[in-house]
Amino acid sequence: MSKSEGMNEAARIAIAKLADADLAARAENLGFSFLDRNTILIRAFGSELTVDLRNFEVRTQKTGLAVKPDLKIIILHYLLCENNFSETGQLITFRDLPGGQFYLEPYRSRSVNILSSIIKNDIQRLKKNLDRLEWKETSPGDIGAKIHVIGKINATLVYYVGDEEMPASADILYDSSIKKVFNTEDVTVIASLICRSLLQI
Repeated sequence: MSKSEGMNEAARIAIAKLADADLAARAENLGFSFLDRNTILIRAFGSELTVDLRNFEVRTQKTGLAVKPDLKIIILHYLLCENNFSETGQLITFRDLPGGQFYLEPYRSRSVNILSSIIKNDIQRLKKNLDRLEWKETSPGDIGAKIHVIGKINATLVYYVGDEEMPASADILYDSSIKKVFNTEDVTVIASLICRSLLQI
């Protein structure tokens, strides 16, 4: 199965599960609202997105354009969450997720390794690009940024500049509550989406 076919199948499965879901009952817990009886409004990755409950198309509210398939799947999977959750304040790394240690290198190669290899020590560029998202400065790191991901989910980018001995490096930390919402592949996509936003020209 190709990557495109895999994403289409993941979306199909999620939509089938959402068809009978009581989304109004999940709105407060997940942090979204209704524009009307058929349209959800949810903020994700720095943009207001709409979800049409008749066909589960996900669009950017400002432009009306459909979002990319990987982002659509993250939105759909978020709406599937029936667990009551809130931030625990305990930050974890990707390796702390189920199967995270096994998939760590593919995860890093799809996200933070690309970011650090391109940004390198250009901290001003990184700060400028962070403004595409909702974020606030935090620690640790030469730059620490708590980034809003979707609904009530945040992630923390930890970025270290390089020196003569070590190249620049990055990691993304997650509140442990993310385990109740997303699986390991979803978190990989989330990290990729964050890094993609920080590298767009």
